[in-house]
Amino acid sequence: MEGKPLKDLFSFDISPYAQWQVYPSGGVIFPPWEALTQLVYLVEGRAKCTTSLENGAVTILDFAQGPCFLGEMELLGVQEMSSEVTAQTECQGWVIQWEHCREKMLADPVFLRALCVASNEKAVRVTAAAVRNQNYPLKNRLATFLLNTQHQGVYREPHAQAAAYLGVSYRHLLSVLAAFQREGLVEKTPEGYHLRDWAGLRALQIPDVLSP
Repeated sequence: MEGKPLKDLFSFDISPYAQWQVYPSGGVIFPPWEALTQLVYLVEGRAKCTTSLENGAVTILDFAQGPCFLGEMELLGVQEMSSEVTAQTECQGWVIQWEHCREKMLADPVFLRALCVASNEKAVRVTAAAVRNQNYPLKNRLATFLLNTQHQGVYREPHAQAAAYLGVSYRHLLSVLAAFQREGLVEKTPEGYHLRDWAGLRALQIPDVLSP
């Protein structure tokens, strides 16, 4: 969605309900399985949304890049409990406590239009990820994933989560990562995988043909 000042997303004064918040890289924006009464308008930064399955595995649902909304499903009443959302980079944005203004928000055509645009962009992004997983080899999907999730040139995603998100086995993921190391694309270190050959990775990157 197009980045706008918070006041331009509403036809009424939202400032009494909003507070500016900064989340450090790795910080929790929404803890898992918590009933939310707040909406985050993420202005800058990238966040990761995950959920825990019944078998204890943690799977990635989406990556959110500001400007965007977080927590809109709870505001709309589609779900009561939040998925876990953590900051992948430093994230900055407005936290709107909607407990006492929810009805005004849901009756505001200016806000609802912005919410519809953001929801449509999220749907397109998720569809694009599914298309990539179905139609490109893992080396292309992994290169794209590394570039999209790295922070300051270092990739740190847990292998199990990355494998589930990319729709491959843990072993297959490690095999391609090992090939990337041999080719000099990445270097494994104690803090993660350092991206070394950016041009080589970008040559493998999948174009965002479905992105808005």
